[in-house]
Amino acid sequence: MVKALFAKAGLIAALIAALAFTTCQSLGSIFQEPILSLHSVELAGISFVGAQVLCKVNVENPNAFDIPFPEVDWEFFVNANSFIRGTVKNDQSIKSRGATVVEIPVSFSYLDVFNTFASLMGSNQADYKVALGAKFALPLLGGKTWNFEHEGNFPLLRVPSFSFAGISVKNLSLTSIDIDIAWEVENNNSFAMNVKDLSFGLVVNNSQWANGKVSGVPQIAANRKTRIPLTFSINSISMVRDITEIITRGTDANYACTGNLILGMALPGLNDYTAPFNFSGATRLRN
Repeated sequence: MVKALFAKAGLIAALIAALAFTTCQSLGSIFQEPILSLHSVELAGISFVGAQVLCKVNVENPNAFDIPFPEVDWEFFVNANSFIRGTVKNDQSIKSRGATVVEIPVSFSYLDVFNTFASLMGSNQADYKVALGAKFALPLLGGKTWNFEHEGNFPLLRVPSFSFAGISVKNLSLTSIDIDIAWEVENNNSFAMNVKDLSFGLVVNNSQWANGKVSGVPQIAANRKTRIPLTFSINSISMVRDITEIITRGTDANYACTGNLILGMALPGLNDYTAPFNFSGATRLRN
């Protein structure tokens, strides 16, 4: 009786092993490798803080059953030096006979780039390479990895600086005064900018001298400092008298220039730069 039971158990085990072998062989014969290709790599977002390179890998599943998303390891090189790396995972499945695009976003800040590669401080752009390695959690693939590389370059942006260049008296008479004021924009980038809006208010010695929008502003050239001048007239007799006394005494005048600056960028993909400002100090008025 015992021998018969052992014999029966052995037969069942043999049958299970045979079925498993047959199933694996059958699955192996019908399974087709997924088809992967590099769809695109583009500079998807850029600002004065940093940029993002978006990689897209096209994945096709030719099988009659769902397969898992691939796990994608990525490494980002700047001027041939490894900079950052990461992994993109997704718990979803790729449907049978279906295709999908796997997105791999690579984001970085300019501060990190400059801190890591000090030699780039004076450069306008840098070369990059992104290396991708995609693999599936499928034993039938035996750990196979699909590798892709793409090379390109990205601009190294620097925030424009904006300053108040001072106040001077242009023409002085008993009934009116022409006042010159100016701002300066320093653009240390390889592309030009244009002033979309420059709204301001100027208060001197607690008296409102001028306010409004500046028109006819020159283009902000690349890699240089551009001056934005403005001349306005004061026709109030009392204000003319007060300003004349300040000039005659040779004393400093306290000023506050506040407002908002909006710069448009001659670089595709880069949004407008908005900078509220508040300049104050003391200056000597000269005729």
